[in-house]
Amino acid sequence: MFLFRIIKVIVFIFRFQKTQNKFTKFSIDKFLLPFEQQYQSKINVDTLRRIREYYSKAVPLTCAAYASIYGRNLTPQERENASLAGIITPLIDDFTDKYRLTIQQVEHLVAFSGGHPAHVEEAIVKSILNHLIKNVTSPEGTLKEFNRTLAAQHESEKQLSSDLPENEILRITFEKGGASLLLFHYLIEEIPGRQMIDVINQMGGTLQLGNDIFDVYADLHEGVKTIPTSCQDLTRLENLYLAECIKFYQMATCLNHKKKDLELFITFFTMLLARGMVALTQLSRLQRKLGGGPLSQHRVERKLLISDMEKPANLLRAIFYTWRIMKLPG
Repeated sequence: MFLFRIIKVIVFIFRFQKTQNKFTKFSIDKFLLPFEQQYQSKINVDTLRRIREYYSKAVPLTCAAYASIYGRNLTPQERENASLAGIITPLIDDFTDKYRLTIQQVEHLVAFSGGHPAHVEEAIVKSILNHLIKNVTSPEGTLKEFNRTLAAQHESEKQLSSDLPENEILRITFEKGGASLLLFHYLIEEIPGRQMIDVINQMGGTLQLGNDIFDVYADLHEGVKTIPTSCQDLTRLENLYLAECIKFYQMATCLNHKKKDLELFITFFTMLLARGMVALTQLSRLQRKLGGGPLSQHRVERKLLISDMEKPANLLRAIFYTWRIMKLPG
């Protein structure tokens, strides 16, 4: 039964990506080119790479998983919404992470007021936001979560402080992850109820913690204080992360949806969370090998901090941890 659920998720991902790749192959350039021509400027090369290689796939796939719990596939409009969100997400990140704009400056950039955009990135963001607001079921809910996401992104700048306590780092991490994942739900037709909102906040926060595990090398070099970069005992973090994964699973199983739809939704997101367990186990072994204490950019090479999830061995480990997360509550 468990392996059948894993196979269904793999087939779901494969089928979705096959369709999505056809959709995004030309749509990104088609959307961006007029803005680049008008402003005689191109968006950052690294940002464009992240859009093509990650966000244009990850955001629509997340929305497809949300739609699956309602027993259906994405509509063309929802796919377009999600794909545009895949463009805007890293641009918003750049406003705060690279350009160090204040929350007031960012809010002005994405406001629906008049005025000529100052640069190509601002023009793209404004255009996408206006499009989304006109094509979502709940403009109010979408704007609320978008503003929450901006606030969480801005608050994460506190992680550049070396004396930030662990409980505050964890709170910021969960707020940032929960806000962005909940925003994506508002891109599909159904409006999330209170129970679904709680599930997505839990899932998003745990996924963000997992992302921090994968991003250890970059965060160490950029001076970003996350739970993994500052943790004295990563084995303790393993237990914390596993407990948060199990909490998501327990909450999700209480959602009132058809069994087959709920199973696909839960298994899909549990597999995503399980990837974090694979990476964290690898980091824990490395920390013990180095004699303990927080990991340091001076103590480890980049290759030792990479968890390649395309390796068959790591995929099997992720499946094992998926089984472990789903089995432990019982």
